[in-house]
Amino acid sequence: MKKQKLIVFACITMLLVFVVSFGFAGSDKKEVTRGSGEMAGIDRSGDHYAFVSVFMSLDYYVDYYRAVDMLKEEWPEVKVEILGPADYDIEATLATIDQTIAKGVDGLIVMPWGEDWLPTIQNAVDAGIPVIFLGVDFPNFPRLTYIGSSNFKMGVAGGEYIAERINYKGQVVVMRNPNLANVTERWEGFMSVMDRYPGIKVVADLDHGNDANVGAQQIVGIMQKFPDLAAIWTGDGIGGAAAPMGIREAGVKPGSVIIVGSDREDVLLASIEEGEISATVIQGGALEMYAAVKILDMYVHGTGPMASYDDGAAGVSLLPDVIYPKNLIITKENVKYFKRDYDD
Repeated sequence: MKKQKLIVFACITMLLVFVVSFGFAGSDKKEVTRGSGEMAGIDRSGDHYAFVSVFMSLDYYVDYYRAVDMLKEEWPEVKVEILGPADYDIEATLATIDQTIAKGVDGLIVMPWGEDWLPTIQNAVDAGIPVIFLGVDFPNFPRLTYIGSSNFKMGVAGGEYIAERINYKGQVVVMRNPNLANVTERWEGFMSVMDRYPGIKVVADLDHGNDANVGAQQIVGIMQKFPDLAAIWTGDGIGGAAAPMGIREAGVKPGSVIIVGSDREDVLLASIEEGEISATVIQGGALEMYAAVKILDMYVHGTGPMASYDDGAAGVSLLPDVIYPKNLIITKENVKYFKRDYDD
């Protein structure tokens, strides 16, 4: 009996060695990958993508130019333009979108600051041009992808920061442009936090009218009316510039009123470094532009992972509907790492 067990054990051992060494029959069969494109063999010469928005003088767009520089290093044959007026000229912006569509670009990237932009952008969709939204989303519009921070969450982050630092009580002022869709979403997020704390009272909702000097004078008046003001939240970069200016002009000690901004304007970062602003909540601008062009490239050339063997024929796509880069908070402790070096 003992001898038989040894024989059986030896046979089992030999079988396992055979299986491990040579594998089961058919285990070397590999599924043929189809429809994913040959990345190295793509001819991108002549590819043309364009980003269009408004108020291009804002420092916010510096990160978009950084992304374009990165893309040029990878794909020097691809043309990526950043277009739009320096000021808040909606008519000029919509005209630029129409001109860009007429050029027959391969993809259009837009930061649509208002719903009234959509009919013009629809012209691109009707012309077969894929559209990606950055920073501001209209989910019911037939855009390919939205890439940008959750503006609601940006407002929540700013609200929580203020609430904690004023010990969940006190008078708070809001400053923003109420006509911008993304800033309105931030305001909604901020107010959702304020509404949770009965000890906090929002005493004013100010519209700076896209002018930091106007906003500063509004803050001067607020400080006269509410000398015990605890905090100011600004929903955009212009408000971030206006608030500390107004505090200075009102003769109030810098830092005695908590100020939290939004966006990454250079003047705002300088105010953080000087202790006039406590923090600002920012988006991942460079990633937004970089990812937008990459996704358009995959769409135009039919590359990247696919759900089927022919996603186009199947009427499906694995390209993401939404990409949310993380919201980041800049404070005096880390602001030096975010100050832009324009010599690069």
